Amino acid sequence: MDARIPEKWRLEQGYVDKNNPPKTFPVFLKPEWGQNSNGISRADSKDDFLAFDDSKSKIPYIVQQAASEAQEYEIFYIRDPDNQANHITLTITRSVNRSDELYPINSINNEQVSYQDCTQSFTKDEIKKLQVYLHELPNFRIARVGLRANSKQDLLAGLFHIIEVNLFAPFPINLLDTSISKKTKHQFIKDNMFHLVKLSAKIPKKYFNRFVFFKKIIKHYQSKTNL
Repeated sequence: MDARIPEKWRLEQGYVDKNNPPKTFPVFLKPEWGQNSNGISRADSKDDFLAFDDSKSKIPYIVQQAASEAQEYEIFYIRDPDNQANHITLTITRSVNRSDELYPINSINNEQVSYQDCTQSFTKDEIKKLQVYLHELPNFRIARVGLRANSKQDLLAGLFHIIEVNLFAPFPINLLDTSISKKTKHQFIKDNMFHLVKLSAKIPKKYFNRFVFFKKIIKHYQSKTNL
């Protein structure tokens, strides 16, 4: 995945190697694959890094350079089933951390974090700019891209770093914005499940078991919210 992110947005990262500690800190120690920031920790010094123990983990760990930008955004999208050059759904959500940490681990498990859907604050032309950037990533049918930028202006100018790309049943974080009504959230889910059904129909059956996939999606979403 790291190699698939354009170099201008890529953070330095690699597998944890105690014989080759990072040159600068802080860094994040992350399972190579996972969800909702489970298992992620931060090392603020060489001693922290050397003390980190991943020996009991069945999943390899990577060490990732910390992004220095101040604001964290989550962009969730679904490609148009009838024209995958377009996005039929695209939402932009800010992760807001109420602590004074410079390098927080933002997730739904962090009580200091809330989410603000800011999609409506972007004009159609600004959304198109973001879509151009997303087209520089591989042709993922559905994804949630986490990135950090210092401001909305920098985000639109392409001045950001991608911290992760979620591909398996990526939860649309905008649904965790408490200012959005349940009615609106239910409609969002209904519309996008319809899009996903159409999108999945485009995948050859030999690569995709739709029944198993949707059972996993429903179970995953139900575990994250009481919607």
